[in-house]
Amino acid sequence: MPSTTLILTTHNSPRALGFVLHGLARQDFRDFAILIADDGSRDDNRAAVATICTALAPRFEHPIRHVWQPHRGWYGKASIVNKAITLAQTDYLILADGDVVPRHDYIRTHWELKRPNTFLAGGDFRLNDAATKALTFADIDSGLAFTPQHLLSIGQTKTRKFIKLRPRNWFTELFDRINISPARWSGSNASCWRDLLIKVNGFDESFKSWGKDDTELGTRLWNAGVKSRHVRHNAICMHLYHGEGRFTPEGRATNLGLLAETQRTKRTQARIGIQQIINDYEVRTYSA
Repeated sequence: MPSTTLILTTHNSPRALGFVLHGLARQDFRDFAILIADDGSRDDNRAAVATICTALAPRFEHPIRHVWQPHRGWYGKASIVNKAITLAQTDYLILADGDVVPRHDYIRTHWELKRPNTFLAGGDFRLNDAATKALTFADIDSGLAFTPQHLLSIGQTKTRKFIKLRPRNWFTELFDRINISPARWSGSNASCWRDLLIKVNGFDESFKSWGKDDTELGTRLWNAGVKSRHVRHNAICMHLYHGEGRFTPEGRATNLGLLAETQRTKRTQARIGIQQIINDYEVRTYSA
């Protein structure tokens, strides 16, 4: 049985997922399972995911599982992640998007910094379009992808945010400790005890469009008495460029309304969540 499970969300993005899996293959903490939560990728992309998982499975200590649900024409991330949470076989979960590439110490950092009744809130270093297009699997496998010099050489714009790529040490620990802003749940980089996510009924599937569903989950965890802690300068991942957020005016208004209601009423339970799961999913397993 692995110590922890990483849940990766994806939808029709096999190239990005390939980069993420290459990053996971070089983790210095090996005792983790991978659960790919796929919101209805097309058949051709499912085949590409199968090819990637088959090729990389021998580099992991535990099988890769790919859970897929039909795409119903709206944002289904909450639904597929809830299913992945129920399928996870470990007490501690790390949740990330399928377009954030983890540094070699990403899993170990989440594992070492976990605390009782607490979720960890990470951040990311965002690549621009040019660097994302120029990035290679060899860059990930060698670790060059996490060096400012290499990123500048492939088109990344110079930025003070390169500080996020500093190796984990007393300085990065201090940076996160003195951060006085609320440690909000980040869907691209967060971790939590599985029983706490089940306690609040998981992600709220009332969100049918992109945006604020992660913030709303974190708010319900706070409402339920769960603490949060910054790890944004320690649990490092690189966010591949994918264009601007997929907000629509109608969806944004609806989601902001759902979030405001959760904040106003101190809601702890998802309106539609883990307790209301529809068993319409398929699971494939890839192992060495």
